Amino acid sequence: MSMKHGQSQHFLSRVTLRVGRLARELVGLRAERPTVSRATEGVLFPQPSGPYIIDDDELRQIICENNKHPLAKVTGRVWKQDPAMPGNLKDVNLKAFRGDNAFVWQTRGAPLSNFVVSALWAERKDSHQLLRNTHEDGAFGVECLQILNRLWSRDLIDSLLEMNFLLDHIPTLEGKTVVDVGAGYGRLLTRMADVTESTRLYGVDGVAMSTAICRAYVRYRQQDHRIGVLSLKEADEFDDAIDLAINVHSFSEMHIEAVRFWLGWLRCRSTRWLFIVPNRPGPSLNDGTDLLPHLDEYGFELEVSARKYSDQTVGDHSLFQGDYYLFRSREETHRPQEARINST
Repeated sequence: MSMKHGQSQHFLSRVTLRVGRLARELVGLRAERPTVSRATEGVLFPQPSGPYIIDDDELRQIICENNKHPLAKVTGRVWKQDPAMPGNLKDVNLKAFRGDNAFVWQTRGAPLSNFVVSALWAERKDSHQLLRNTHEDGAFGVECLQILNRLWSRDLIDSLLEMNFLLDHIPTLEGKTVVDVGAGYGRLLTRMADVTESTRLYGVDGVAMSTAICRAYVRYRQQDHRIGVLSLKEADEFDDAIDLAINVHSFSEMHIEAVRFWLGWLRCRSTRWLFIVPNRPGPSLNDGTDLLPHLDEYGFELEVSARKYSDQTVGDHSLFQGDYYLFRSREETHRPQEARINST
């Protein structure tokens, strides 16, 4: 529910005071963002690159497997890659894969004030107190903003908002089998591992380099005993029933036939809930294709939708307003309400 106008203005007034303080820190800096190793209060900066953590032998194996998979024929426009060993992926720096790139846009085209608004909003909306267990450390080139001794990134902001939305509508993620389809570098998976004790977290991605980066990042975070990153071959062999599937800014960038492949894959594994965050509302693909008829065909009905920033005024002054859609399988819809909530 949107805040009343007075509450919204009060929130933005707080932001204005903070931004005024931050602006003084920026006086005298050159127009380009400075690369520094330590944040000064309020200065936006990309952290230095991290070490090269990709296992090249593992990457070669994933590429070989993926090239034989049916999905190789329906690669979307955004994530095309050469079948041979790629030197890079899109605009992703392999030592700074959490920087501003095709995985996660950071602050491109947005003023500093929007970053502050988004950070304070995420902090305000953290009704499940997830910030107690997850934080930003600035690793691998992510752009950060420091506010009152806390580092903020779009990674942290978006993850908080998404997880709080899910917990508002799904009683718990503990003990649930969760699969992130189009997991990228593992942003949301590693945050979920921070805030839950679940050992049934999985990621899968049709892009070989993404899979290799995600595996490396999960190992770097020492969460590989709790997060499984599946190759396409392993995904075909995966037969666990899925409680929650997640797709954040991934279906939008696929060919519709690839989306239908994944919807069929989820249906075959009795997926109960499907959370989609698209690039375009609807949800729809980047080319405008409406996903609702395809979701309906594969047995998913819309349970609830919401704006990422529920207050319109805040949304107008934030980083990348968006939409959340939570679908439930028709089989789940027809189960008794008490069984749906209490089943594990």
